[in-house]
Amino acid sequence: MRKLMLFTLPFGAGILACLYLLPEGWWAWTAAGILLAALAPFPIRNRKAARIMAVGAAAGILWLAGYNALFLTPAERLAGQKASVTLELVDYPEESGYGARCVVRLPGLRGQGLLYGDTGLLELEPGNLVTGEVSFYSAAVFGGEERFLNTSRGRFFRVYGKGDLEASPGWAGSIRYLPQRLARVLRENVQALYSEPEQGFLLALLTGERDGLDEQSLHDLTEAGLMHVTAVSGLHCGFLIALLGALVFRRQRLTVLAAYPVLLLYMAMAGCTPSVVRACVMVGLSLLAPLLGREGDAPTSLSAALLLILLVNPFAAASVSLQLSFAAVAGLLLLGPRLYGALDAPGKLGRWGRRIWRFLVGTAAASLSVMVLTAPLGAVYFGTLSLAAPLANLLVLWMLPALFALALVGTIACALIPALSPLVWVTEQMARYVLWAAGLLAKIPGVHFSGPLAVMWLLLVYTMLGICALSKDRRRKYVLAALLSALCLAAVRALPARVMDGERLVAAAVDVGQGAAALLHSGGNTVLVDCGSLNSASAAGASVANTMEACGWRKLDQVVLTHYHEDHAGGLAALLARVEVEEFLLPQLLGSEDQAGLQREVLALAERCGVRVRYVEEPLQAALGQAELTVFPPVAEGAANEEGLTVLCTAGDFDLLITGDMNASAERSLVEAYPLPDIEVLLAGHHGSKYSTSEELLTAAAPEVGVISVGENRFGHPTQEAMGRMAAAGMDLYRTDLQGTVIIRVH
Repeated sequence: MRKLMLFTLPFGAGILACLYLLPEGWWAWTAAGILLAALAPFPIRNRKAARIMAVGAAAGILWLAGYNALFLTPAERLAGQKASVTLELVDYPEESGYGARCVVRLPGLRGQGLLYGDTGLLELEPGNLVTGEVSFYSAAVFGGEERFLNTSRGRFFRVYGKGDLEASPGWAGSIRYLPQRLARVLRENVQALYSEPEQGFLLALLTGERDGLDEQSLHDLTEAGLMHVTAVSGLHCGFLIALLGALVFRRQRLTVLAAYPVLLLYMAMAGCTPSVVRACVMVGLSLLAPLLGREGDAPTSLSAALLLILLVNPFAAASVSLQLSFAAVAGLLLLGPRLYGALDAPGKLGRWGRRIWRFLVGTAAASLSVMVLTAPLGAVYFGTLSLAAPLANLLVLWMLPALFALALVGTIACALIPALSPLVWVTEQMARYVLWAAGLLAKIPGVHFSGPLAVMWLLLVYTMLGICALSKDRRRKYVLAALLSALCLAAVRALPARVMDGERLVAAAVDVGQGAAALLHSGGNTVLVDCGSLNSASAAGASVANTMEACGWRKLDQVVLTHYHEDHAGGLAALLARVEVEEFLLPQLLGSEDQAGLQREVLALAERCGVRVRYVEEPLQAALGQAELTVFPPVAEGAANEEGLTVLCTAGDFDLLITGDMNASAERSLVEAYPLPDIEVLLAGHHGSKYSTSEELLTAAAPEVGVISVGENRFGHPTQEAMGRMAAAGMDLYRTDLQGTVIIRVH
């Protein structure tokens, strides 16, 4: 077996073991124990290979320990402190929940960090310096839990700007930020040349940047299993090198000479994500091998790419992108040839018939071999599974090389010669076909499902496949395993709906991070109250849709927005891409105009998706299956929080109250304006803010249970003051940041 692979795989395994299993104090002792075990004279058949693997595992642990001490620990020591600093932007800022954020460097700290500030940051560019007072937060701990979203990307601190940040030119315009400027120019030209939604897809295809994808395209590509075409990988690098080879008339040495700077530039423009680094390293080694008189060796190239990424940042081992990318390639290498051989039946089909058959079999074998190793990761990390990927790849992969080449060459050519712009029509139609195919497959019932049952179903499938592989008479047992899997899949999709429909009322406070979203279901009818999050890692619309899918709820009769804030309404676009909604119940802005822009966005979304809109200006009562919904109009004027709706859901003797982000003054007005019954469950106001869930409300409603919808935030939610008031009122408390989605079932 190849020595580099023998070293690299344990190297990565040692890092993963430390990140997920071993306390930091055990790292050095574990590495020492592994090295001592490697020196022990155990009777092992291949002692040399075992020692290489042991050295690799110990080296990975020690490398992570040293990297952690140099990069993460100094940044973590600053968490909770305030200081006046000067930061250098290393990329273009982007919009965030309440302003903008950008990746920055801080002199004295290794690695990068994230700066959060107001929208004035959006006017800056890479290389600019910003100076001002900031507050430091941990990049590795969110909501009390250790997470690797930032550290796996080389970001080891977070800072929030306090007051005005002064900007200066700094290194803006320097050669070091040329890739970022080129990526920006490419993005602007794509946006200028193509119409929506094709421009978002083409930008993702060329650079891996998915921010331009509209919610419908994002949903369709995900459910059809085609999101991999928007993650820059070996497929894209292969297209790029093939195009480069054609431009130099397939001269091998000239192609190799030009390929390396092009690959490095392309890698930097795509953000140096694990998938693009892996692809560029593998393609680069495959180009170099013939010139050195060596055969291309994919496992060695894959090992070299993994080792390089982990040496640069061992925390990248926890990156979902890296794990999916390497699992996909490993599946192709390990299972692709075997599946192709099993599916490729002999026969006289003629020259063209044989080519078509081989293309179909090759695409199916590649799709299935990738799914075998990536499907479990997708189910564990995202709780979703798409079964449409093999068919989707058959429909679109054949045209992607031409689409990539036309999009890249056409965009550059039209930027240089604007008169060529009409020629992009062909490229746009090809992109439109890909999105059409994805949308068509996404509508097929049963091809995509989510929730814990997806993981359980996959576990069953892999168990049966393992039994079949270890037993005789495999063909017959594989057919039986496929039939049993299909039956179990049908049961998985049908069971939740049968269970939930037996309840008088089911309420779910969905975990959307720092935001709010509550589902109410009774008798086949479903209502959603709010749908938003300030945490980009918690996509509120997708979280709500996944919860509905897991429960077997197909559509929403109404969506009630308590008020116009991103953490209550920002996930609507993603939700409507997946779920049919009949009606919006909205508040009419009275004295607050600060959220008029968001109100216009909500109205435009309703018009685009054909959703009825009704403003609640007086108490509104509506049947909700075996329950009843009452929506109270705004009871105060002022900021958007005070001009919100209140929702009361009643099922027999059970009452649930949702007050949005009302403060104590608005709660007092609510109590004075409307007689509230004794409440069993209260969705605590404003995510547990000290200014909400007042004693007046608790005295008037006498709730027994409090549910706080909250996530990692810099506002101090939930506050001890609010939780203390609820505890003093004898309430049991539940929090979505601690318990996840909280489900209340009324029998």
